[in-house]
Amino acid sequence: MKRHLPYDRATRLADQIFQVVSQVCYSELSDPRLNGVQITQVRMTKDLRTARVYFHLADADKEKELKVVQALRRAQGYLKRAVAREIEMKYVPDFDFFYDNTSDVHDRIEEIFAELGREEKV
Repeated sequence: MKRHLPYDRATRLADQIFQVVSQVCYSELSDPRLNGVQITQVRMTKDLRTARVYFHLADADKEKELKVVQALRRAQGYLKRAVAREIEMKYVPDFDFFYDNTSDVHDRIEEIFAELGREEKV
């Protein structure tokens, strides 16, 4: 009998990979380019072959983003081995790394609302 889970395998696997990659980046990687990096989410392709890893970096500019992506790409083999150790699966996915600007967009929206609030008071 097939179980009906609230979300699909790709989402469940992405959640597990998120936990492992976050922990490894926080506690095991010593690359100085990764200081202050937070893994925000992981999304899997439907074929489970690629994990899209999103990160956030406080006070980021394009140069810092590129350096972090380079550092994460350099650590990809280590991250894949860590995922393989922790999660049992046939195929360990490749990782693609992306800057997550959600927090920056949120901050900008808050600034706009604050400006609108000040204008209404005048």
